[in-house]
Amino acid sequence: MKIENQVESLETQLSSIEGANLNLETMKAMKQGAAAMKQIHGEYNVDKVEDTMDDIREQVELADEISEAISRPVGSEYVDEDELDAELAALQEEEAEKEEQVKAPTQKVTPSADKLPTFPTVNKAQPQAAITEDDEDEEALKALQAEMGEGGRQDFPILNNILEDLKSKRVETPSSPNYYQKTFSEIKENHDISDISRKETPWSSGYDPVTRSPLAKDVSHLQSLLDGLLSSGSFERAFRVMSSIYPLLGNPESFIESVNRYLEQWSAQESVSISEVESFLRDMQRKYTIQLNDRTHAIVLSKYMAANGPYQTYLSKFSNQQKRNIFSHVEILGIDDLSKIFEDPTITEQSIPLDLKDTFAEVRNVITNPNTSIKAERAQYFENGEQVPIIEKDADRLMPVDSFGLKVIRHTLLGLKEEGDSEEINKFLTSIESDIQFHVLHNTSEIKNDYFQFFKTLSPQQQEKFNEALDLFNEGRQRQLEIRGADAAREKWKHEYEEMQKRGGLNVSKGLNAQLYQWYMDLLPLIQEEVNKCKELLTNEGIKVKISQEEKKINREREHYAPYLVLVPPEKMCVITILELVKLNSTGGIVGGMRTARALLSVGRAIELEYRSQSLVQSDRKKFSKKLKTTKQWKAMLSKSSQIDDDNEWSKNVLGKVGAALIRPLISVAKVPVIGKNPTTGEEVTGVQAAFHHTYQFLNGQKIGILKIHKKINDQLGSNNFQNSVQPQLLPMLVPPVKWESHNKGGYYYSRTNIVRMKDSNEIMAYMKAAANRGLLTEVYDGLNILGETPWTVNRNVFDVISHFWNTGNEFLSIPPVIVDPEYPPPPPSNAGPKVKLEYERLVKSILHDAASLKSQRCDVNYRLEIARGFLGERIFFPHNIDFRGRAYPISPHFNHLGSDVTRSLFLFWNGKELGESGLKWLKIHLANVYGVDKAPLEGRVKFVEDNLQNVFESAQDPYKPNAWWTKAEKPWQALSVCFELNEAYKLSDPTKYISHIPVHQDGTCNGLQHYAALGGDIEGAKQVNLVPADRPQDVYTYVSKLVQKKLDEEAEAGDETAMKLKDKITRKVVKQTVMTNVYGVTFIGATAQIQKQLEPYFNKEDRESLIHFARYLTTRVFSCIRELFSGAHLIQDWLGESAKRISKSVRIEERVGEVNVSHLSSVIWTTAIGLPCVQPYRSLKSEIIKTKLQDISIIDPSTITQVDARKQQQAFPPNFVHSLDATHMLMTAKACGDLGLAFASVHDSFWTHAADVEIMNSQIRDQFIKLHSNNLIQQLKEEFETRYKDYLQVIHVPIDHPVVQEVKEIRKSIVKKIKRGLTLGDEIHLENQRRKLLASKNPQVVEEGKNMETTISVTEKYDLYSIASGSVGYPLLIPLKFPDIPPRGEFNVETVKDSLYFFS
Repeated sequence: MKIENQVESLETQLSSIEGANLNLETMKAMKQGAAAMKQIHGEYNVDKVEDTMDDIREQVELADEISEAISRPVGSEYVDEDELDAELAALQEEEAEKEEQVKAPTQKVTPSADKLPTFPTVNKAQPQAAITEDDEDEEALKALQAEMGEGGRQDFPILNNILEDLKSKRVETPSSPNYYQKTFSEIKENHDISDISRKETPWSSGYDPVTRSPLAKDVSHLQSLLDGLLSSGSFERAFRVMSSIYPLLGNPESFIESVNRYLEQWSAQESVSISEVESFLRDMQRKYTIQLNDRTHAIVLSKYMAANGPYQTYLSKFSNQQKRNIFSHVEILGIDDLSKIFEDPTITEQSIPLDLKDTFAEVRNVITNPNTSIKAERAQYFENGEQVPIIEKDADRLMPVDSFGLKVIRHTLLGLKEEGDSEEINKFLTSIESDIQFHVLHNTSEIKNDYFQFFKTLSPQQQEKFNEALDLFNEGRQRQLEIRGADAAREKWKHEYEEMQKRGGLNVSKGLNAQLYQWYMDLLPLIQEEVNKCKELLTNEGIKVKISQEEKKINREREHYAPYLVLVPPEKMCVITILELVKLNSTGGIVGGMRTARALLSVGRAIELEYRSQSLVQSDRKKFSKKLKTTKQWKAMLSKSSQIDDDNEWSKNVLGKVGAALIRPLISVAKVPVIGKNPTTGEEVTGVQAAFHHTYQFLNGQKIGILKIHKKINDQLGSNNFQNSVQPQLLPMLVPPVKWESHNKGGYYYSRTNIVRMKDSNEIMAYMKAAANRGLLTEVYDGLNILGETPWTVNRNVFDVISHFWNTGNEFLSIPPVIVDPEYPPPPPSNAGPKVKLEYERLVKSILHDAASLKSQRCDVNYRLEIARGFLGERIFFPHNIDFRGRAYPISPHFNHLGSDVTRSLFLFWNGKELGESGLKWLKIHLANVYGVDKAPLEGRVKFVEDNLQNVFESAQDPYKPNAWWTKAEKPWQALSVCFELNEAYKLSDPTKYISHIPVHQDGTCNGLQHYAALGGDIEGAKQVNLVPADRPQDVYTYVSKLVQKKLDEEAEAGDETAMKLKDKITRKVVKQTVMTNVYGVTFIGATAQIQKQLEPYFNKEDRESLIHFARYLTTRVFSCIRELFSGAHLIQDWLGESAKRISKSVRIEERVGEVNVSHLSSVIWTTAIGLPCVQPYRSLKSEIIKTKLQDISIIDPSTITQVDARKQQQAFPPNFVHSLDATHMLMTAKACGDLGLAFASVHDSFWTHAADVEIMNSQIRDQFIKLHSNNLIQQLKEEFETRYKDYLQVIHVPIDHPVVQEVKEIRKSIVKKIKRGLTLGDEIHLENQRRKLLASKNPQVVEEGKNMETTISVTEKYDLYSIASGSVGYPLLIPLKFPDIPPRGEFNVETVKDSLYFFS
């Protein structure tokens, strides 16, 4: 076989070389003919330059053919021996014919109608605009159609022209300057980039307006580098980088964004004049033919204002609409400058943006009526700069914070006094001002107001005003939380450090914060020195001095991160680095440490986030001014978030190098004091050891770099006491989040977030951006905004109980114990056998694993409780975003209501609602649900609680009592929270009057199966998941367990020994997890592992070797019963999987001439009912090695488009599609409840609201489910697929003896004879593409030519090849992509859900 392959290879190469020689002989003959024509025409000469260029082209093409023939891989083309023999014979015959023609006498030849050129000739005297290959094809087609339409020959051989064109086509390889790997000193201003290198291509489908640039990675790096250089004042280098961006852009019009970025920073210098700014823009327009936009004009206008220039003259050339657009850039112009502009009488109200009309009116009012009070809301102290009066009390006045914002806050708070002049209000209004002095988490004062307790004492009218005041008051504190968190943490460390020094030195076991401050002080000088060296490098000062080769090498490495390391103050970088490493402890499967790569990237990303926050604060600074006279204006400016650019993210290369530059010095200085004994003298000695050390270990068979943390630090991080070492970014918010209104604009004020959380998938972001730009995400925004606007607070009662048990250090319910040193069993004797020793090793490993797991859990719980402690008494909000399927998650990762039972129990709604009769009932039902009595009818759940009211009261009054009633609940901590609520309600004479704050949950019944049952119309399945009304809730897990039991009984009766052993062990618990995950695509192996775990308690150690057999046996029966129950659902699941398989094996029709291998690049993409594009991100990962100071790390490159992972695309699509349905249902319900004024929250398929509003929410849950499933979603999905993947091809394998195989071979032989080279897959796709263009013509004759044109793909259309496709075995063919017919729906009517009491309950 090997020899045959070599023979085939040599024959193929020989064929191509002979073809090349034939071409050479033909070219020589043509040159002779040209010489003869010169003699005939006499004075008619072609330009000598063109002759020379033609000769060069001929030689290059000849060399290309020879090179391609020699280097062409064998086995990648569809060839066989018959094809090769035919091709060689054809070439010999053609060569003989050509030789005869060459020997004939030369004579003048007149072109005939059937020898037209493939493409229209171009008049060289006229300059031609650049056109794409598709445009060229279209022009050629039009020319052919014109000939035929004007009476040309009806037998025009279009196929011959197409083949001649194919014969001469060459594949132009895109080139890249690889800027993303280069430093600022290696960037060249001019770089020749071909059009093909810039050409944007679709990510997955040409139908979608979503494309990618091959140079996107380079552009992104240059954009971030431009940002860094501008922020550090390196304008000369920044200009060179900016100029390098232009040739890389597929859409040059977007270059104005880079110009604006440069202009804004450069023009802000006092040394730059207005004339220089205008000259710069003229040069840019002349050199790059750019169009200036509104932002450009705003920057220029800002320069006029700063230089006191004639801004009126500049503005006079713009229309009112243009002025409105310019004035809307408040972050550039600022309120103060805008107010000055508004004083100009030539500026009319028609020029003013809507959100600035109040400011304009005030400015004009002051001018025309200087003695008139502006508005009732505006007080005199805003006019004359006086301090806002505070309410007197028997205490010294606090020194006020000198900020105009605090004036607005005080003014608003005074409204509370007008509503009721109680002593409590007076005291609180005075004390509240002190909180502006302290950070919410890291204050050094023990004084802290409990806003929630005070809020509950106010009347509804007062509460409304108090909430308004909190919005303003907390704006400043939110800014602290987001941008000054690192400073506040450092101050907390310093405070504890100084206190400990007073007590006689550091003790790491008692004061981790003090130890962190010691690290900070030791690290700071090193970082400051490194930053100074970076600044010298950027300003060229370091180059003037002669340095050694080693220093030059260090500087070359420094160039990678220098523009970024100077952007954040060294003090903040030190704190962020320490906090990040503390946070990452025991992550990534590393006990007492972390993966080095993750640490480097996390620190780098945290520095980038800090820089982004600083930039947003800087851009927002101009928006706040003393010109904002009213609360309304102040809040309007707060709600205007600055635009965020998502094209200048730091690359992972930069993140890794920045992280290494900060972590490496920390490792060298971070020490831990230790105490030991001298082994000789026995005396106690003290010393220090490294807090971190870098090493390597094997994990899952792979060698990875890790950072280990000293045992003392590791123990302290999981100790009894809270440590105040919380990372300050992405915490709960103190103010309502910025409303989502774009793909990257919403959530936090100064911390950048995207609406979709993604990992290494630029494709997802591209689709989201396109959908946002087309206005398709409005319903997604609405749902997320409702979730984000729900105010919460921390349940102090539950927190105090958790703290009590936490501080004991003992295990209690789900609180893990403190593990210092695990206890090991005594080792076996030295003469023990190998089996005993092996068993001991396994036992020790198990103990170590369990201890490490408990320590990791304790660290995690500690972190969450620390955040909860910081927010006690506060009103908090959770901004949400979504994953690629639309599932919503709070952006705050460590503390939110999606956590465990402990975490969920800590949350209350800030606003309360009177229970009423309905609310009291639902509060009791909620307690029964979390206690575990959730399978009883609703009346039974209410009765359960009423029968246990005394236990409820005792649990609330003495939660620390041993074996208390609440501790026996299925979810004990949530049960305790409801006990506290009911206890308070029953203290009233009428408990229905109680103002309740606890969220009550309504959960779906195996929600994935609910959606599948609705899709498939399974009546019996719908009954078991409570889509059909019933007297009591149905339990699908119990039902399946009974089906399995029945099957086992039958098999046992037939004598099956395995069934006999298992038949009495089938319970609801055994099958539950498998039933639950089956709908989400659990594999047979995964399900077997689930069932094996549940079966373990039923078997002794001796029987466990056969346990896997039992688990596999039972898994087969469980799968069979589920399929029987949800037959329609499983047919749909199969359809989804098959459709995904075909998409992931499909090929786009596009120019692929000469390509030997064709990639499968299309992801499975669908659109939800609310307009969200869902893109599966599963592609083959392409890694890249980054060299850093600490170690080389491997990262994933998300900007490169790679082949899809067909297996993951197919397996993941059914569960992902169902997840997108439950996500859509939730967001629709959130919007509906929000429109009705309900507080709403969710944990995927668990919906939360006030007890009093449960019935209203339940109505909306059902209405939105019916609305979603009233349409045939699978039919709509099929139609979307057929549109998105129209004209796609798919590779399948068919039996080699099928008739279509011989037909395809014959067509290939025919084409090979005409193009005189091997036929590639790319060539076949190109020919099919040309055929389809003919078929799409409006000229009937051209269409007929297309019908008569046969390709290797068109001949397959007459066969049903999907029915005989044989996996990856057989003869490979390209066929048109078709989707299978959708399965028939059952008889279930989704409207019945409206009457189902237990659908969600």
